[in-house]
Amino acid sequence: MEIVYRYIQQFQVKKMWGRINLHWTDLNDDVNILVGINGCGKTTLLNLIYDYYTGQKTKKELAESLCGNEINSPITYIRSFDIPANAKKRTESMLLQDLKNIINQNGAGTSFFDYRMKMLNFPQEADKIKERIGTFFQVVNSFLGETKKEITIDPKSNSLTFLIKRMEGLQVTTEDKIQLEQLSSGEKQILLILTTVFLQEEKPNILLMDEPEISLHISWQDKLIEMIRRLNPNCQLILTTHSPNIFANGWEDKIVFIEDLEER
Repeated sequence: MEIVYRYIQQFQVKKMWGRINLHWTDLNDDVNILVGINGCGKTTLLNLIYDYYTGQKTKKELAESLCGNEINSPITYIRSFDIPANAKKRTESMLLQDLKNIINQNGAGTSFFDYRMKMLNFPQEADKIKERIGTFFQVVNSFLGETKKEITIDPKSNSLTFLIKRMEGLQVTTEDKIQLEQLSSGEKQILLILTTVFLQEEKPNILLMDEPEISLHISWQDKLIEMIRRLNPNCQLILTTHSPNIFANGWEDKIVFIEDLEER
């Protein structure tokens, strides 16, 4: 029997902050862009959606205040801005830790390393895996290329690395290697987003993102949704933003103003 995957179609909140009732109906299966002024509750709403569908709080605790349709698609939440590390406890930002987890073995969920190893465990799928990784690298390099960087596999360490190309005119003169830690905040952020979507393997998923434009150059914001859809056209995207560049290239009809969700 074929499984019909269900996305979030509607979500209702009663007495958010003790005073606001929200009812979001007719969500799109592909892209949903939530906008509104600072402090209007966009992030709170994403947090409540994630809590409700992942059991971060028990359904009993949430039952009186939240209501949503049943889903059977996995749900992921990317809080992708770069939070400074607590120097007394760790030397890495939250963003870098998340990125290292999803690139390398992390013990919880699939990493890029795990996905590449599938070529050994499932040799019949090796060609497809290589093709998908090639597409993934093309998408990543469409962003990194603007800073003369390129993602690749280091043949010696068999791990992801990044080349900085020194140019004279149109000719590459030298290539320097750098590691994840040496990428800028924006580069780490876009890599985290794209790797997360890539590892969904084009299967139905729900992806929540809170203001992904933070640290991203305007030209990167312009093509973010397009590239997410290229890596997984079966991903339901629900994001908040303050940037018109996120929805400038044909996504204007996916915009929802949070004040329009209020029940009066």
